[in-house]
Amino acid sequence: MDVEGPHSMIEAVPQDVRLGVVVPFGNEESTVAAFLREVSTYLRPEDAIFCVLDTVSQDRTRERIEGEEEHDPRIYLIWAPENRCVVDAYFRGYRAALDAGCDWILEMDGGFSHRPDEIPRFLEAMGTGVDFVAGSRFREGGRHTGSWLRYWISKGGTLLANAVLGTRMTDMTSGFECFTREALEFVVDRGVRSRAHFFQTEIRYMLHDWNWTEVPITYANPSPGVGGDSITESLRILWQLRREQRATRPERVAP
Repeated sequence: MDVEGPHSMIEAVPQDVRLGVVVPFGNEESTVAAFLREVSTYLRPEDAIFCVLDTVSQDRTRERIEGEEEHDPRIYLIWAPENRCVVDAYFRGYRAALDAGCDWILEMDGGFSHRPDEIPRFLEAMGTGVDFVAGSRFREGGRHTGSWLRYWISKGGTLLANAVLGTRMTDMTSGFECFTREALEFVVDRGVRSRAHFFQTEIRYMLHDWNWTEVPITYANPSPGVGGDSITESLRILWQLRREQRATRPERVAP
């Protein structure tokens, strides 16, 4: 897979734009240091990585992040023991990046399920002036490695969301994506209902009338499936969004 190198990426980011990378971590002591070092090769001195960690992590991930933080001033540990679910972790990272004055916010998973060497694709696309760049496993050039069950849950969820909500993205469930500050503030101000991974679909639905594009990604699936409670919640919220869509006009119309 061809991607541009770090120097090409740096040249693609306008000088007045500060990039923030938001990454929630769990029990990833064996990979977190290598992951942060690889991500950092795509950052300029003024950019930042916000590492969100909470009590879900029971190993030495926190100590590993603190060690990297000592050597790289762009790395920030966000300790958030108040988190109650994965959604809280992501939104804690979003708020940290916004509070730090970041202009573009890139969200990705830790543990190498998302590839740092694909970061340049997002930044090149952001440089065209869009509000939101969505990573897609299902468009040309994208890949999903791992459980076929997880693949079909994600693919089926995308097809169902597009059919029910009238969206047009080829991947409605991925968590590798990049926002302008304005777009992310819109998401944070509105919030999401899901307490599980369907929140990514809610975010993409919120921004489907904005100026967006997709880039292909490779996703390395770390788990075989999704819990039944998460699927039930996803279907419930999906139909709630559909009913509200029929009853109200969009809150924002694309310029």
